[in-house]
Amino acid sequence: MLTSLKKSYLAPAFVCLLASALAPTLAQARNTKLMLPVSEAVSQRAVQQALGSDLSIIFGSVVPDGTTLMSQEIFARGEARPNYQSKVTDDVVVCKMALQNALLDLIKQARNSGANAVVGIVSFYDHLVEMNSTTQYECHAGMTRGVVDLKAKLAKTDRVYSSYGGTTPRLMPPASGYADINDVQQVPFLDQRGREVYQLWLTRTGPRAFVVAEDGFLWQSWGTPPDPNLPRDPALRALQNCYNHGARNCQLYAVDNTVVYHPSAAAGQLQQSTAPAGRAQQGE
Repeated sequence: MLTSLKKSYLAPAFVCLLASALAPTLAQARNTKLMLPVSEAVSQRAVQQALGSDLSIIFGSVVPDGTTLMSQEIFARGEARPNYQSKVTDDVVVCKMALQNALLDLIKQARNSGANAVVGIVSFYDHLVEMNSTTQYECHAGMTRGVVDLKAKLAKTDRVYSSYGGTTPRLMPPASGYADINDVQQVPFLDQRGREVYQLWLTRTGPRAFVVAEDGFLWQSWGTPPDPNLPRDPALRALQNCYNHGARNCQLYAVDNTVVYHPSAAAGQLQQSTAPAGRAQQGE
């Protein structure tokens, strides 16, 4: 009888102990995939300082014209951990730190190799899944860390990507061939009011950038920002404002005199089905 009683009391205790032991494992198993804007991480001070005025980073698999590759594919993994003491636990914040760390690794590899550009940067989670975008990166967030894997190539380039009167590198994807810069009717997602805004943007002096979103939102930037706390790069500034206003899938359409937009299959179907009502923003 005594033995039976011991077993009955021990069984629940063992179950609780086993559950406690498994809890961290179950929590660590969370793997949330996020697609986030490159601009917010690239504009961070640590990345800008590491780039300086002589090194460019180009997202997207297309290698710009005038570029001489110096390497085969290189890789970088950036990790960041939530800080529960300072309550920095938001997945987006942790992922931004993870991308920063991955970019700093790529920049270090470039400087060690004598390259002045890191091109063809794409997300490459776990060296298995490639995600190619000029404006977004893929991050995987769990309870204990966020992870960003990048794949890229080191290069030498004669084209100036990094200076427009300041020392901040610019986000300048290569030309996409989607349309002529002056062809107002080819700009996707815009209503008549949006096309009028784009026509006006074409008269602005550079540096300049034009951003569109799938819900009809747009943002235009040019020149030096009125607020010194904003990114000097008009492309980064326009993308940041677009995302800050809650627009859906913000994308660079044009930078300076070059159309850089690459339509996705989903975006193409949306554009053919109906043109969303524009939410034009005047920009700076």
